[in-house]
Amino acid sequence: MFAIQLMYSGNFEAFVQKNQLNEVRVAIGINPENFSWKLAPEEYFETPVALVTHSDQGLTGISHESQNFVLKHIMLSEFSKKERPILINNWEATYFDFQREKLLELADEAKKVGIELFVLDDGWFGNRFDDNRALGDWVVNEEKLGGSLESLISAIHERGLQFGLWLEPEMISVDSDLYRRHPDWAIQVPDYEHTYSRNQLVLNLANPQVVEYLKSVLDQLLSYHDIDYIKWDMNRNITKLGNGLTYLETQMQSHQYMLGLYELVSYLTEKHSHILFESCSGGGGRNDLGMMRYFPQVWASDNTDAIVRLPIQYGSSYLYPTISMGAHVSAVPNHQMGRMTPLETRGLVAMMGNLGYELDLTNLSDEEKATIANQVNLYKELRPVVQLGQQYRLINPDTASNEAAVQFNYGNQTIVTYVRVLSVVETMETTLKLKDLDEEGLYRLQENGEVYSGAELMYAGLTVILSQGDFLSRQYIFRRL
Repeated sequence: MFAIQLMYSGNFEAFVQKNQLNEVRVAIGINPENFSWKLAPEEYFETPVALVTHSDQGLTGISHESQNFVLKHIMLSEFSKKERPILINNWEATYFDFQREKLLELADEAKKVGIELFVLDDGWFGNRFDDNRALGDWVVNEEKLGGSLESLISAIHERGLQFGLWLEPEMISVDSDLYRRHPDWAIQVPDYEHTYSRNQLVLNLANPQVVEYLKSVLDQLLSYHDIDYIKWDMNRNITKLGNGLTYLETQMQSHQYMLGLYELVSYLTEKHSHILFESCSGGGGRNDLGMMRYFPQVWASDNTDAIVRLPIQYGSSYLYPTISMGAHVSAVPNHQMGRMTPLETRGLVAMMGNLGYELDLTNLSDEEKATIANQVNLYKELRPVVQLGQQYRLINPDTASNEAAVQFNYGNQTIVTYVRVLSVVETMETTLKLKDLDEEGLYRLQENGEVYSGAELMYAGLTVILSQGDFLSRQYIFRRL
């Protein structure tokens, strides 16, 4: 079995062709639609690298080969084996409506339940009170924050939490000081009306002036503030390419944009190598090796519903290591789906990745906060197994499935997580057959001390017993004796 990936974050094309002689041709590369490149004599064009992975062990083998390659050769070495902190992000707790008092209340509650990183999302800069304005104006709104960003960061650090910050550097709002100074810096077709998405435009990173400006502004922000984590967002795609003086220049623009972006993020991540950068593009729109080369973590989707997350996280595991994937517990009813999912299930689904929380801890009951504290404490114990271990997919949560199951092995520990979507009646209980255990080894189940042989767990399996009800889950933790 083969897998092919492109180390590129721009427009691409992949295809498989079969001719009349049954010969098969597979190709992947820059999409030729609206793309050309001018080469002068003696010049050369460097195409994006394609990664071809082979395994004779099926999809599991392909996954392990790809994941190991990413960890060893793509992801920055400082982060490829560095456990990720458990975070709280204020976005779904406050959206744009926050002041310092609210942020610190949220941080206090986060510290009480054992969370390690506080992330301040959109709304901290310029005249940013909604998504209609201020992108590009990366100046701290001290009136809204009740003081300087530096003092807020100090207050967060004094509480024993790391500090993270949201950015969307590639975007620009028409209602912004930057646009009023440089309207020509937005990607556009001259003399045509703009096409908006999320009320914003895209900065033209094919323009070296734009790249140098962003280098300066972002370097200053990161140099003068003690920031531990950056969430780098990109909430719209690129349309209406037309900044070139000629048709050929416009056809070069999309690739020049990617080169400008890579130059920018390479500069920032090399100069600020201690910062953990997370890539976000409406969620997982840039879950690719091109960005993973610089940003060792990806926000897999802006949809935080636990049930929707099952196939998203499952799909990410085919090629990318678990340590690259952020996964959050959010409020109910879920803000995207309106679904009511038990807190236990939301926690177990998020524990399949890098655990985080995105809800208002100050509005939860004491019982809910105690549950979260237990989840955080458990995940700290299990974190090396999930983030550094080998993952095995046991049940695929596709559209025809009513369940999902994933296994992690690391050292002498094995974790199995099972989720049933909808309650069933007069149906045989699911039996999970574990993978890659020692047949002769003995494995103790943590919850009751029962001991199983590796052969029993792999060939007879583990029967899952759940009560009636929708969106229920179960986690099994084994330790080899």
